[in-house]
Amino acid sequence: MARRVVLFAFFLSLTTLPVVAQTSVFGSAPAPPPSQSQRLEPRFGGFGHEMGSIVGKVSSLTGQPIKDVQVQLRDFSGAVATSTYTDAAGGFMFIGLPAGTYELVAISGIVQASDRVEVSGTPVTSVLRIPVRDKPDDGAGTATVSVAQFQVPEKARKEYIKASKATAKLKMDEAAEHVQRALEIYPNYAAALTLRAILELDRSQIGAAMNDTQKAIQADGNYALAYTVLASALNATGRFDEALQTLQRSERLAPDIWQVYYEQAKAYLGKSDYRSTVRLLDRAQSLASNDFPQMHMLRARALIGLNQYAGAGAELETFLQKTPEGPESEQARSMLAKIREKNQ
Repeated sequence: MARRVVLFAFFLSLTTLPVVAQTSVFGSAPAPPPSQSQRLEPRFGGFGHEMGSIVGKVSSLTGQPIKDVQVQLRDFSGAVATSTYTDAAGGFMFIGLPAGTYELVAISGIVQASDRVEVSGTPVTSVLRIPVRDKPDDGAGTATVSVAQFQVPEKARKEYIKASKATAKLKMDEAAEHVQRALEIYPNYAAALTLRAILELDRSQIGAAMNDTQKAIQADGNYALAYTVLASALNATGRFDEALQTLQRSERLAPDIWQVYYEQAKAYLGKSDYRSTVRLLDRAQSLASNDFPQMHMLRARALIGLNQYAGAGAELETFLQKTPEGPESEQARSMLAKIREKNQ
């Protein structure tokens, strides 16, 4: 279960990676049908009782609407309150919102655009411009869509989107079915091969995951996520130097992916280079959109290696606050107990 949580966080945040994108407010936007919108109950502290709505559109930098893009609505704490997907005209809507400050985040592969909006009784409009063309980016690691991605049939892309949604909900069996259908339609689909590799890592099928990421790289040599997931598999087998070599390519393609630096940190920890581990974790933390508990656990191990026990104890306490249950949590408690004994 602990590994599933780690991999879920890994996959989910692959779709929420920070890059510079343009945002602006526009006069009007096509609204999706009500069935695509999700109602947010007034349950957030600090908001007034006045209800409002957001109507928006996601487009490319050239102004073309982009469908099937995930749009997250984040509350004042940065937590994802709800999300939806854009319709054929690139439109989306959130209704029944308590008044207050929200952040809209449109996510396409490894690129995203965001806009902070103030909701009151008057409907708010926003356009989010993503640096991709007229199809959703599957995460190739560049600001443009690769030739390989344009060759993916629409039916395969739809199955991949369904697999992505299922994975985000931890419905792994359902995700596996959709990703398999995507690959039956188009066997050289790099994004689908990489997602299947993530699902295989979830089942500890390391060899199969390596095979699929290598196929993904052959299908699209500019697909940064495939290199990153391959490096994760290499780290899992103790092949740290190979992982670091693989991550060099991933970093060149997508220098703003936090997972690249997280996997580098894991590799350096395996090589007992604790200072490099801490440095790379700092870099990963600066890029991540959320505070992932596993970073605290990894940093604690590195600080123990540097004999910085007070700092390690603080990291373990933070990890346990965020992840009180699970095999790693028991390990963290054991490590923390030993540190406290040492300090007595």
